[in-house]
Amino acid sequence: MTKFKTLVRELDEPTLEQLFRQVAAEIEQRRQKTAIQLKDIHPRMSPEEKAQATLEIARVLRERG
Repeated sequence: MTKFKTLVRELDEPTLEQLFRQVAAEIEQRRQKTAIQLKDIHPRMSPEEKAQATLEIARVLRERG
């Protein structure tokens, strides 16, 4: 068994849950850093087009989630 698996198995429930939350937060922060920004997709869009595209992206993400 690896050191990491041993460490995780020895954690009590609250500590294990805290570790889970921290890992989830770190993953989300990394995703945010690499997320595609609307300005990267099409920098010459008008503010209205950007707003519409944002709404469409949000709709698609909700349907996938």
